[in-house]
Amino acid sequence: MDSETRTASDGAEQFSSKRRNPRPRAGSNVSPRPGDESEDTSLGGALREGQVDEPSKLLDSCAWYVVQTKRNSEQLAQRQLQRQGIISYLPMLAEWPPPAVGRLVQPLFPGYILVRAALPRDFYRVSWTPGVKGFVVFGEYPPALDHRCVEFLHAREGSDGLIRCAQGTEVGVSVRVLQGPFRGLAAVVQRRLPARERVVVLLNLLQRETPVELPERWVRRAS
Repeated sequence: MDSETRTASDGAEQFSSKRRNPRPRAGSNVSPRPGDESEDTSLGGALREGQVDEPSKLLDSCAWYVVQTKRNSEQLAQRQLQRQGIISYLPMLAEWPPPAVGRLVQPLFPGYILVRAALPRDFYRVSWTPGVKGFVVFGEYPPALDHRCVEFLHAREGSDGLIRCAQGTEVGVSVRVLQGPFRGLAAVVQRRLPARERVVVLLNLLQRETPVELPERWVRRAS
């Protein structure tokens, strides 16, 4: 075998070896999925190697954790977790007035979901769930989330289960027109028409206050 053939063969073996033993990406804060043979110091790595020497950090009792999902897979992950009997929470935000571009209802924390799990018992079940990328970790272990954070988010929900931003266009509030022929003018909200997603504002035109009806998304509360 000539030198060129040996070099190509050696290169193929080295590439194959790297494929079998991928190196973890630096700076990752998401625990690797089970089955990843790369060396790591995460909870998953500790469980696989049997090197857990701080049992106080791995309480086999339920707590809330932050889990990262794959792109646009928050609801998929929630459905799949529910099928396994694992409690999860995906806070949803309804923007008002409706944005000119984008969705009216979307996750409050895009790319993340809150999961109530018992570690290490549920570690692999959650990590292998379709749509899930992995637990968010700081240091070596996924930190538990204070249950009061979840209670606070639930308390902000309306009867439809959605969290709404402050509208800022209540009657009597000073606003500024951002779009349309009156762009840049200051006004005062006189009446809201939520069914039509519009507001009636008082504009100072020709030295007199004139009521004008505008789309609500055209105005913003004056700072």
